[in-house]
Amino acid sequence: MAHVPQRPQLYVCGECHVVHAGIHTEEHTFRPPKECAVCGNDTFYALENYPRHPDYE
Repeated sequence: MAHVPQRPQLYVCGECHVVHAGIHTEEHTFRPPKECAVCGNDTFYALENYPRHPDYE
């Protein structure tokens, strides 16, 4: 049986809108990074929620 790698959760920075891959946890889930590598912001939105987030409508 072939192993299928787990696809990472993607997060969008709330400030500069750069997409980041989530960080894998011991519980086999993903969480957003602590801060954006580009601008240093600490607010992230899950990619599937990003287009519908009230801040961007």
